[in-house]
Parts: sequence; C-alpha cells; structure tokens
Amino acid sequence: MAKNRSGPESPLLDRPVARLSALAVAGAAVLAIVWIGRVGFAGVALTPFEHLAPDDAEALAQNPQLAACLTERIGAVDQMRKDRVIDDTQHDAFKARAVSYCRAQFPPQR
Repeated sequence: MAKNRSGPESPLLDRPVARLSALAVAGAAVLAIVWIGRVGFAGVALTPFEHLAPDDAEALAQNPQLAACLTERIGAVDQMRKDRVIDDTQHDAFKARAVSYCRAQFPPQR
C-alpha cells in the first residue's frame, strides 16, 4: 500500500543529495585553494618578480624607494623566522613574495 503524502514534494535543490553535492563541491574548492597555495600551478612561480631583485648595491642606489621597501619587508620576514613564527620553507616563500611586492610597487628605473 502506497503512502499518501499530503504536502507537495520538496524542490530538487532542497533534497539531501543536492545539499551533500554542494558540500562536496565546496570541500573540493577549499582543497584546491590549499593545494595551489602550497604547490602553485604546475611549477609556475606564484612570485613572478623574484628573479628580478637587484643583488648589487649600485642597482638599489638608483632606486632608493625599492631599497627601503626591500629592507623593510625582507627584514620583517627574517624576523619572523628568527622568532620561529615561520619555518625555512615558509621563509623562502615569504621572502619571494616580499620581493615581488616591492618590485611591483617600485619598478626598476631605467
């Protein structure tokens, strides 16, 4: 004998299967964000200006704003490692991001 439902059937998106599917998609998105943050995109650097950092004092003397930014940012990253807030792997990533930030803010003067 079939049950007689007196109310209307719930809409498709209100069903438990739809809600579990949405939860699975959200979880996959969070995992993807974490993975990209740790690994990057297939070996492509997330810090594109890291290799452009001037290494010599002459180049920094020509752009004092860049030199000040690098000194401040890299100093802060070094202090975080000294205080054991970050480990060596994080230090490298943070330092690269600091260089990228400074290079974007104060591009080299030619």
